[in-house]
Amino acid sequence: MQVPYANTKRNLNSIVRESWLARRYRSHAVDAFFDYDWAAVEGSRQAVVERLLEATGARSYLGIGCADDLLFNQVHAARKVGVDPVQGGTHRMTSDVFFAANDATFDVVLVDDLHLYDQVRRDVINALDVVPPGGWIVLHDMFPRDWIEEHTPQISASRWTGDPWKLAFELIGAKGVDFRLLATDHGVGVIRVLEEDVTVPDRRAELAPQRFAWFREHFAELPVIDWPAAQAWFAASARVLA
Repeated sequence: MQVPYANTKRNLNSIVRESWLARRYRSHAVDAFFDYDWAAVEGSRQAVVERLLEATGARSYLGIGCADDLLFNQVHAARKVGVDPVQGGTHRMTSDVFFAANDATFDVVLVDDLHLYDQVRRDVINALDVVPPGGWIVLHDMFPRDWIEEHTPQISASRWTGDPWKLAFELIGAKGVDFRLLATDHGVGVIRVLEEDVTVPDRRAELAPQRFAWFREHFAELPVIDWPAAQAWFAASARVLA
């Protein structure tokens, strides 16, 4: 099938721009990478959300970052709220504005918005105030495979996780939660809330300047699991709550 000229031009422009940015930030380049083909790996953020809603009785769901509603429309919950400043969901506003006005609680929260550590960290801290013990918070784009995917400012228009992975290194030291990183769908972080009072250590001064090389060097510190192990974890947690 012939590609329309406009699309061809846009794709070429994207390639040229990415190449220019890669050269501009070549001092940050790292040859090492993680050899994951997400299309061939079991599991997804949607599957995670579905399993966790089942585990909690499908009562209430909050999506932060809804975009085209591909996931939000598939969520089955008695009460569901979606927050996005541009499109999708039920509330047209930023997550900061939403949390400032919100007084409801949610069993499952998905944070999938700006791909930036500071914003995702703020969203998770706010979400921890509205998710009771036994509830879950899901984070997307937590596993960059190479320095291009991770780089902030964004280099690639087609593949960008950004740097929310930095929050994972705070969550492994948090009190009152159980955190795992699922090696699926660009990295799905999952937080199980265990207590009313949760404490997340503040490592921003250390983590903010770090880049992909640091992530790869310290990757072994993270509790990484695959989809079968995640399903077993969800099932065991549901039995404890029953």
